[in-house]
Amino acid sequence: MSLVNHIDTKNSQWKKVNEGVEMLILRSEPGEVRALLRFAPEKGYPRHRHPEGEEVFVLEGIYKDMGKEYSTGSYLYYPPNSDHAPTSPTGCTILVISPKPPVNL
Repeated sequence: MSLVNHIDTKNSQWKKVNEGVEMLILRSEPGEVRALLRFAPEKGYPRHRHPEGEEVFVLEGIYKDMGKEYSTGSYLYYPPNSDHAPTSPTGCTILVISPKPPVNL
């Protein structure tokens, strides 16, 4: 039987990214970063760029980016070198998958 890595997200230490946004790294290896981001209502992630793209899956709440709102169950793909500054009107939790961490602008 192989070893299974487990993270209890409810009892883990989330890292403050900025006011109202927290991050929990699930897995970070060369060429692979997976994290949860939790936005408080009316808060957002600072403008940043994704050198090799990013995938976002909305786990709960409303995620807003580039003038459009995405609800629970939405999947978004940002191509390489795209930049954005997402927010959440209601608060949300998203799963982020990216080959490399973002570059703040």
